[in-house]
Amino acid sequence: MRLTLNSHQIEVMSRTLLAVIGGSAFSIFLSLCISFLLPIEKMHAVAWSTMLVFIVFPVVVMWSFSVNNLKKAVSLLSISILFLAAASWLLSILGERI
Repeated sequence: MRLTLNSHQIEVMSRTLLAVIGGSAFSIFLSLCISFLLPIEKMHAVAWSTMLVFIVFPVVVMWSFSVNNLKKAVSLLSISILFLAAASWLLSILGERI
């Protein structure tokens, strides 16, 4: 038996991968950046920023299925993830609380 996918199934699969992988990466890097930027104790900053993941991840998942253009969604989410990754790397090197 041969498995064939039509264009709609491929788009749904692509959006699902974008939602799960991209949403996870975006949420994690955003949480990391916020934990560096919060002006409270490190333990509390990590706890608060981790709780934010439970809000951000579903929003990114819903956004990835609501946007009209898949290529635009992939590029926008990829650029956002790269920016947040660079910011979190820079903040970890600086080691300062802003």
